Amino acid sequence: MGETRVIRLLVVEDNGAYLYLIQRAFQARQGEIRWELTVAEDGEQAIKILFAEEEESAPLPDLILLDWNLPKVNGSEVLQRIKGHTRLRRIPVLVFSASEADTDMHTAYDYYANGYIKKPDDPDMLGAIVETIERFWIAVAQLPKVARSGHVPTKS
Repeated sequence: MGETRVIRLLVVEDNGAYLYLIQRAFQARQGEIRWELTVAEDGEQAIKILFAEEEESAPLPDLILLDWNLPKVNGSEVLQRIKGHTRLRRIPVLVFSASEADTDMHTAYDYYANGYIKKPDDPDMLGAIVETIERFWIAVAQLPKVARSGHVPTKS
């Protein structure tokens, strides 16, 4: 068996009970992939974490799971700040929301979300979603290595 791969995930979720379920679902997936979760309980905290880590030596997340309806700073603004930043914009952001409103989904994609996932009510379905995230974003897609300094490619 190969070396364990560490994937850093920033989970932005204000509902403590749902956060617990998310953490359990990712813990259940530990194996060749070790999920290292950082939690932000509101949008303001998520921005502080991301911009502090971008400036310091702490590793940035490989992937972000972002609730849409957050206190202090909503998911829309957090997404805009991430995708408007030269280095942070490369981090895939999956909006994870209870909202089924087309306007929320359209806004998320307008601000360059990499996916919009409806939060399931069933913990088993949550486990299946986490498995799907792992299969696609880790086993199939290539996650960018987010540069901290040095050359940042520009658009041609």
